[in-house]
Amino acid sequence: MNTTINEKSTVWRSIAIVTLLLLVLVGPNFGPLPHLFRESLSLESSITGVLIWFLVAFLIILAVVYRMNKSTSIGEFLKSSGLGAPSGIAANIAGLILGILWALLFLSSILQFDPDANLTQINGFRILTALLAAGGALLEDLITRSFIMNQLHKIGSSKWVQAVVSAFIFALYHTAWGFNPFSFVFSMVYGLLLGGLFLWGKRSLTPVILGHSLVVLLSEPFATMLIFLAPGA
Repeated sequence: MNTTINEKSTVWRSIAIVTLLLLVLVGPNFGPLPHLFRESLSLESSITGVLIWFLVAFLIILAVVYRMNKSTSIGEFLKSSGLGAPSGIAANIAGLILGILWALLFLSSILQFDPDANLTQINGFRILTALLAAGGALLEDLITRSFIMNQLHKIGSSKWVQAVVSAFIFALYHTAWGFNPFSFVFSMVYGLLLGGLFLWGKRSLTPVILGHSLVVLLSEPFATMLIFLAPGA
């Protein structure tokens, strides 16, 4: 009995540490950091800076998660996280559909703030931001979907608890530095959908990547630009 209690305590402590790191390192990207960049840099450089910091912040947190996981190798860690694991075709198709629809939602949103935006233009900047954002999204899913949900699964939490806790943390650090109820609900819903894909895909990250990384591959740099044009929205 004591072992079970200790294990649960360890899991929740690990989740609390990761949540705090997400709030401190990633949260400012949805608050003051973009505006600090914008004071001295062009919009394109500011967007690139924000995306690079996303990558750096998630890499730092992932290093902490790796230490917590006590894996013997990075390959073992990634495998246990569900990267490359087999998943159902239906879950992958659902992830693909979610990715396309969510990307279209971002692209339609940018037109509300910048009607003259050329959404079809392909250039070096767009390719760079798409790759940076997709890499950041993958690292984010390794943390907020795989690590958090697998930790909860380890102590016997229900699938609903796993999905809701993961989505709540996802929504929390997206909105904590400039809280907006609409943004919180929006992030919560998206987090639940991604968590659902992780569970439906038998804990494989493949459908989650399709539902998340595909969004930014299609919608960058416009998705990040919304942080500058509509802060807190």
